Amino acid sequence: MKDKIVLITGASGGIGSVTAAQFAEKGATLILHYNSNRAKAEELQSKINGNDHIIVGGDLRNSESALQLVKSAIDKFGKIDILINNAGLYAEHPIDKTDFTAWQENWRKIVETNLIGPANLTYLVANEMIKTGGGKIINISSRGAFRGEPTAPAYGASKAGLNAMGQSLAKALAPHEIFIYTIAPGFVETAMARPHLTGEKKKEIMNQSPLGRVAKPEEIANAAVFLASERTDFLTGGIIDVNGASYLRS
Repeated sequence: MKDKIVLITGASGGIGSVTAAQFAEKGATLILHYNSNRAKAEELQSKINGNDHIIVGGDLRNSESALQLVKSAIDKFGKIDILINNAGLYAEHPIDKTDFTAWQENWRKIVETNLIGPANLTYLVANEMIKTGGGKIINISSRGAFRGEPTAPAYGASKAGLNAMGQSLAKALAPHEIFIYTIAPGFVETAMARPHLTGEKKKEIMNQSPLGRVAKPEEIANAAVFLASERTDFLTGGIIDVNGASYLRS
C-alpha cells in the first residue's frame, strides 16, 4: 500500500478505526473521515503508523460535505487510490411499534446515511479516479441486505441498495480501471452493536454462527485490505460475506 492514498469514511468508529490501522501498517496514507467525534479521529491519527494522514469532518448526508471532503483530499494529495464507504447508521423502527412521523424520519436518515451518502461520495471519487487512471472502491454492507431486518427495515433496504449500486458501478467503471467490491458482515464487536450484545440476546446472537461468536473488527479490516491489494481486479462486482456462516446464501 506504499504511495496509496486511502479515504475511509466513519474512520473513528469500530470497523473504520481498525481498518485505518491496518492500511497504515501496510504503508498507506489516509484521509480519516469522521462525522461528529473529532477527538476520537485525532486520537486515531496519533496512534497509527505514518505522519502524513489527515482528518476531515462532515455529515455525508450533506452533498456539500462530500464535495469538501473530496476537495480537501485532492488539494492535499492530488489523488485518491482507494475509497472505503464504511460510515453507516442503524436504528430500530419496527412497523407495529413506530409512529408514522418516526417511521419517516428513520427511513430518511438511514437511507441518506447508508446509501445516498456513499452514492454521492462514490460519484465524486470515481470521477477523480478516472482522471488519475483508476482505483478501488470498497463498500461496507451487511448480511441484513439478504436475510432481512424485521425491526430495522430501512437499514436492510439501504444495504441492499448499496449492494446493487456497487454491482451496477462495477460494470460502469471497469473500463476506467476502477474496481468495486462489497463486504457484507454480520454482527461485529463495535459500539454500534454493543447494545444488542447483552443478556439473553447476546447468547442468541452468538449462537447464530457455528463459531459461537460475532466478528472482530479486524476480520472485516482483513477483507478490506485484501480487496484493496493487487491482483483482485477480477473480483470486481463481488459481494464478500464475512458473517461466520451465520447466514449462508448461494
